[in-house]
Amino acid sequence: MAVSYEFSPADQLCVWTMSGRLTVDAMLEAVLAARADPAWSNEYDFLTIFVDASLSDVTPDDASALIESFATLDTPRADGLRKRAGIVCTDEMAAGLLTYYEMKSDSERASIERYFPTEREARAWLASPRGA
Repeated sequence: MAVSYEFSPADQLCVWTMSGRLTVDAMLEAVLAARADPAWSNEYDFLTIFVDASLSDVTPDDASALIESFATLDTPRADGLRKRAGIVCTDEMAAGLLTYYEMKSDSERASIERYFPTEREARAWLASPRGA
């Protein structure tokens, strides 16, 4: 399993890249590490890219617990708009879980979460005007 993050100030993004057999704990640790980084900005949107990643160990209950953990970290943007998070995964087996995560997050998170099959689509959505 490999998990990393980088900041893209030009795009106003925190980008996580995750591969291998992932666990909820590893994903939460990656978010906590980025938030502890001095370069973190509360104004960033998020892009998570799963590359050759397996979510087979993550159950719907685990996804719900992850949403609850992330919700405790949610902080509003200075302009009051909801943050956006694009999630990219090409693994069709994970699509159902990610769609569940997206739908459940909508009512429990301060951010808008969307699952995309390609990074291009995710970046286009993140770069689009809010409300689009």
